[in-house]
Amino acid sequence: MSGPDRALVFDFDGLIADSEVLWLAVLTELYKSFSQELPLDRYVETIGGTLHDFDPFEDLATRCGTIGAAELEHRGESLFRDWMAYEAPLPGVRRLVADAKRRGLPLAVASSSRAASVVPHLQQFGLRDAFDAVVTKEDVTRTKPAPDLYLLAARRLGVDPSAVVAFEDSGRGVRAAKAAGAFCVAVPHSLSRTHDFAAADRRLDSLALCDLDDLLDASSEPGVQFGGMKALPDRQ
Repeated sequence: MSGPDRALVFDFDGLIADSEVLWLAVLTELYKSFSQELPLDRYVETIGGTLHDFDPFEDLATRCGTIGAAELEHRGESLFRDWMAYEAPLPGVRRLVADAKRRGLPLAVASSSRAASVVPHLQQFGLRDAFDAVVTKEDVTRTKPAPDLYLLAARRLGVDPSAVVAFEDSGRGVRAAKAAGAFCVAVPHSLSRTHDFAAADRRLDSLALCDLDDLLDASSEPGVQFGGMKALPDRQ
């Protein structure tokens, strides 16, 4: 596939926005309002993917027996939006995005969340126009740790998946990026530090510590990539 030499693809929750920690606060508050306690260990293991393994709203609805999961999710999302309105991008995000744009590198977001949970917040941060593509849950059949989001992001950016430098905060996200053939930088946060990041090519404590020159050089070294997967077509 011809096109740019490199492209950057970012996860959203926990990487661009501190939304994973914010969701924990929201769910903790929601459980407390029904005199229940969020099972933290089970919740933390779901970070970086969809709620297939553990759905806190279904869990709380089962515990309560007096309110449905849909209503609980509505309450949670309403509280999340209220609190998220005061959030800013995590440290280093703006600088890294600006640096990449100056270099003419294509940029994308690849998130297992719904578009409605990603795009408005990119707009809130003034970052939506910086990204050439935003790929979310609705665009693929399988979310992370499957490689589909990264394969589709690469297609939309016009690059081979092996040309992607991915930034992820979770073990699932790292596995997705590596399965697609991307060079992956793990940037754990407080809830994901116990995840398995052995497959990541680099690990940073914060995007504020990111040296883009170093990453571009490292991702160009022979033998670093596990390329060869074909980019996915757009979902019809």
